[in-house]
Amino acid sequence: MKARNLIDSAVLEFRSLPAPRFVELCADQRQEAPGATLTDLVAQARRTVLISLSGRSGQLAAVRTVLSDLRARPEAGPGRITVRVLGSASALRELSARAGAADLAELRVTSRPLAESLVTDVKAALIHAPGDGTGGLLVRDRAAVRVLASLFMGAWDASLPWPDYLLLDAYLATDTARGVLARLYAGSTDAVAARDLGLSLRTYRRHVARILESLGESSRFAGGTRAAELQLFDTP
Repeated sequence: MKARNLIDSAVLEFRSLPAPRFVELCADQRQEAPGATLTDLVAQARRTVLISLSGRSGQLAAVRTVLSDLRARPEAGPGRITVRVLGSASALRELSARAGAADLAELRVTSRPLAESLVTDVKAALIHAPGDGTGGLLVRDRAAVRVLASLFMGAWDASLPWPDYLLLDAYLATDTARGVLARLYAGSTDAVAARDLGLSLRTYRRHVARILESLGESSRFAGGTRAAELQLFDTP
């Protein structure tokens, strides 16, 4: 449904544009120095900065630079410029370790592969497709940028907050917790799962409640599926 709504929104935006409806992307909009472009775009941001990470080392280095620049700005911080960074657990670990990103930006984890993107104030975007050696494409067409921002927020809403991921990842270091999670994914009943794990029904349900709360899910099967999507355990 989210995908359909996004497509419908893009079609309406397209139909509302005056002729000519297509914006020609000139050669000089191809960026050979993505780090510099990231810095320039973020320097102009006044409300929001949305970043999706591919995990590529070059992008991580550029993002560390812009986060450092943002931290030095007097108007940055909570309640001022909203900074959201979405990426894999490994990419966020590296970013947090070297840039202290968690104290400046909202971080969320997804297991889905992401194209590199930066959207600022829903006015401009820099995107970099996998295998694109040109350095990225700068987009300033407002309708196109709004669609990119909507795509980002759709992925953001389906992801897991970084603090919740860290707590859950530490909790799942025990065999018991991983066993509970695997049985949630398998759709086992509480009674059967508790017996398989050698736990009382009450103890098993306490583990389930903790896992579901961390994942932000209310049903057992949804919790197991979400954990598998986030690659919190190996699925057969």
